[in-house]
Amino acid sequence: MKTHKLSYEEYQETFAAPMLDVSQTAEPVLDIWPYVEAVPESDLEGFNLLDGIVRYVYQSPSGQYLHVSVSTDDENAFLVLVIDLHLVKIIGHYLLDLVTLYDLNSTEEI
Repeated sequence: MKTHKLSYEEYQETFAAPMLDVSQTAEPVLDIWPYVEAVPESDLEGFNLLDGIVRYVYQSPSGQYLHVSVSTDDENAFLVLVIDLHLVKIIGHYLLDLVTLYDLNSTEEI
């Protein structure tokens, strides 16, 4: 299966505030697991996926995109699959590392 690693810019194009947390109500629109299994290990940047665990599902306000967050062995990092609901297909994946994104390892005092 062919996968597509989204750049930060591509990922942001599918993101609009406020994303709606539909984790409790979302229904599966397609089987994501063959795609997840095909993601190259190098795209995970050292993180390991937890088998079959989707932590969060967010929908864009327009209703076009779902961001499905697959858990890793780090509670602050997720493999996010972006699903286009109009096309009913996975358009790519993005490694969302919250520690890096928000500089949570910084030693600066707030």
